[in-house]
Amino acid sequence: AGTSEGQVICSKLMFLMDGMDSVMKARTYYALGCFYGSSGSLKKSKAYLETARNLLQDADDDSDSSVRDIADIEIKLNCSNASSDVDSLQSRYEETLAKSGRETTLTIDAGVALAKALHSSDRHIEAEKLLANLIATSRRVHGQDHHCTKSAATALQGLTNELLEDPSSTDSEFGDIDGWFKSI
Repeated sequence: AGTSEGQVICSKLMFLMDGMDSVMKARTYYALGCFYGSSGSLKKSKAYLETARNLLQDADDDSDSSVRDIADIEIKLNCSNASSDVDSLQSRYEETLAKSGRETTLTIDAGVALAKALHSSDRHIEAEKLLANLIATSRRVHGQDHHCTKSAATALQGLTNELLEDPSSTDSEFGDIDGWFKSI
């Protein structure tokens, strides 16, 4: 779904939440937070994720899935709070990888956050390689239509589009091939 189509879906979800129990509301807020996080609206994403976490904590539901959901939300919140700090996100990705393994949604989401920070820090090749690996893993384990696969693919597409639109943002110190040939 494109961003405008996704926003229509989000509006419909908000409308339907009145009849939901608190756990279902929390899962819906979580989905909204993930959508807005992947579309670049970090403030909106953080607000929805915090609401989801609070609803789950207030629900007194100690099931494994709720505990896992809260942990997932905490990772997403910490990633969005430190989105420009590559070292922090690198540590979080490595910790999640060690604790959860390469194939979990937590690890893939942490990897996408790291890749976005790498890209923002002009480390485009590292970001592209990481995203390509995350996409391959997510596609193999979770399938083409899973939110992790789509999130990683969208991030890679955004990175590629941005680099194509602004050739001066590439890693080349000369900016174009003619300048490179003239320098040698």
